Amino acid sequence: MYTVVIADDEVELRTAIVKKIDWKAIGFEIVGEAENGIEALELVEKLEPDLLLTDIKMPFVSGIELARQAREIRPAMNIAFLSGYDDFKYAQQAIQYNIISYLLKPISAEELTKELTVIREKMDAKVRQLKEQEEPADQNGKQHPGTAPFLMSLLLDNVEISPDENEADIEGALENQAILYRLKKSENDHFHYMVLVTQFFDSEKENCTRPEYVNFINTILSKYVCFGSFYSKGKIVSLVSANERELGKYVLIFTKEIIQNAQRVLNSGCIIGISCEMEKLLQCNPAYYEAVSACIYSQGETNEAYFISDIEKVNAHEHQYISSTTSELERLLKTGDREALERFLLQVFEESGNRKSAKANINFLLIQMMSTVYDAVCSVADEEATISILKSFPFPENLFVNYSYEKMREEIMSFCQRAREVIASQRKLNSEIICDQAIQIINEEYHDESLTLVSISERLHISSTYLSALMKKVRGETFSNLLTERRMIEAKTYLMCTAMKIMEISNKCGYSDQHYFSYCFKKYYGMSPNKMREMERK
Repeated sequence: MYTVVIADDEVELRTAIVKKIDWKAIGFEIVGEAENGIEALELVEKLEPDLLLTDIKMPFVSGIELARQAREIRPAMNIAFLSGYDDFKYAQQAIQYNIISYLLKPISAEELTKELTVIREKMDAKVRQLKEQEEPADQNGKQHPGTAPFLMSLLLDNVEISPDENEADIEGALENQAILYRLKKSENDHFHYMVLVTQFFDSEKENCTRPEYVNFINTILSKYVCFGSFYSKGKIVSLVSANERELGKYVLIFTKEIIQNAQRVLNSGCIIGISCEMEKLLQCNPAYYEAVSACIYSQGETNEAYFISDIEKVNAHEHQYISSTTSELERLLKTGDREALERFLLQVFEESGNRKSAKANINFLLIQMMSTVYDAVCSVADEEATISILKSFPFPENLFVNYSYEKMREEIMSFCQRAREVIASQRKLNSEIICDQAIQIINEEYHDESLTLVSISERLHISSTYLSALMKKVRGETFSNLLTERRMIEAKTYLMCTAMKIMEISNKCGYSDQHYFSYCFKKYYGMSPNKMREMERK
């Protein structure tokens, strides 16, 4: 059963659509109704419907703008437009926004039932394609047979350049292969790249990622960017590419669509780790480890995308391949508790003793561990915290020459625990600082109508998804609610303390449309601006 939200400002028409159609008989359930575009967006975010049936002409937010914003919130949702003949060509401009059908008004209940049946069949086909992991029917959506082996070598192996080789020549050869495998359209394209690592989890939060999910991922990616994916050890690894503007525009959308379809179609939780954006294919190997590192931050929470650029500072040096021991150490430093880290370190020292490795090999492992600790601190901590942890750093010349094995173990364990505490406190502090900066912008610029979550996140150099999640976690409210609250508080002050006209107050509070301002005011305070002013005078 698919869920539906119906949006139309004509009450009689909306009521007729709801009551005259046998929705359950054709596989739908109505979960919400909206009388304008703003309400429709709120319902889409709150109810997460499978289908939005909306009039093309809506108050406050037009049908096309509604479709654009709805795709950013719930890209897995389909949209059907109701439009008059004169609006049909206009409505077709929104084809990129997951429009599944255009329905011409006037339309009878019988005709609408037939059209909705066709829509359901289209939605069934989409679900079937994702569920059965079929390859996309469109030739452009299929992955070249040689793509997976090429990507495995490119992402999992570090490309070493010998002294007699030219980096530009190697990059050029890789780009030619990328064109062959449809990861790039032509040599004239100045494409940017990102690596995605996706994992699926069942209700018990056990990894249930399967090789067949490669086609699930590719089916979604094919709608937005050039792509290639492969399965490796419980994860789907993808390389996506497009020009810089499109990659930045679509990455938030297709990651949300993957997560939403994983929940809806596969009944699975999903996490996605995303690397920094890069300009060269030679940077793919460190980018892969960035994406893996981003997944570590999930801490068991599913249905989220984790951008490494949101979580860690961008380091100039390239990440090298690290052993399973240092990978686990990094995970525990960033997300583990004191007891788990202590157990792990004791296990490492015990295993080192049991293997009876050469002293040089044990020393090398310990140096790698300390390097991992230092990198982990630098990735999230400010300068003061980094200097603090450096002062307690047990440098090798002291550690290996002056300390006994027991003392060395004690020093390293103590150093790791101090580092874990610094990382935990810095992550909490960084989140609060970002939220404070966003609130400051809201407080100072609430009068700017163009102020949005996206515009603020761009100024703070983080993704809008990350900022939205932080606001909810730290402030307990959505960005939209915080901005509306600030505007309404100021509006009430102007209303009570000045003789300004409603339109003037509307403009001063970031609303160019007086009717929309009055609508928001009444929704917030339970009465219109004029009514509140009249009550105050009495």
